[in-house]
Amino acid sequence: MPDDLIDVRPIPPRDRHPQIFTRLDALDFGGTLRLVNDHDPKPLRYQLEAERPGQFDWEVVEDGPQEWAIDITAKARRVDARPIIAEGHEPFDTIMEAARAVGPGEVLVVYAPFEPVRLEGVLGEQGFAHDAEELEGGDWRIVFTRR
Repeated sequence: MPDDLIDVRPIPPRDRHPQIFTRLDALDFGGTLRLVNDHDPKPLRYQLEAERPGQFDWEVVEDGPQEWAIDITAKARRVDARPIIAEGHEPFDTIMEAARAVGPGEVLVVYAPFEPVRLEGVLGEQGFAHDAEELEGGDWRIVFTRR
């Protein structure tokens, strides 16, 4: 059963994908967003696979012709280090705990106010590859995958 539902039919087309991505990025590990649409959302799936590779499972629940329903499940463990750092604390232990929980086919996503080069090195020594991306506003999203 989905944890969240978004029916994009009444949303203007230009606003749909940004709203969907915001909702998906807020999902906890294992959480599911049900997407309801009036057409096959293949372009969204392609964008999701390009921009968030390995972070979500896609399951077709209803396949048209009038309505499409897709369950999108988060398989990324996320740590947002920004509020931890803003409170004057060190997020390293929280991140390492999340990294230990990453299983086969899962990823770890870390949000930080800077690129955590040391963390990239530490997790690299533990068998993780990473892809770091600077976001609008100067924050960073780093995706760690097991090699």
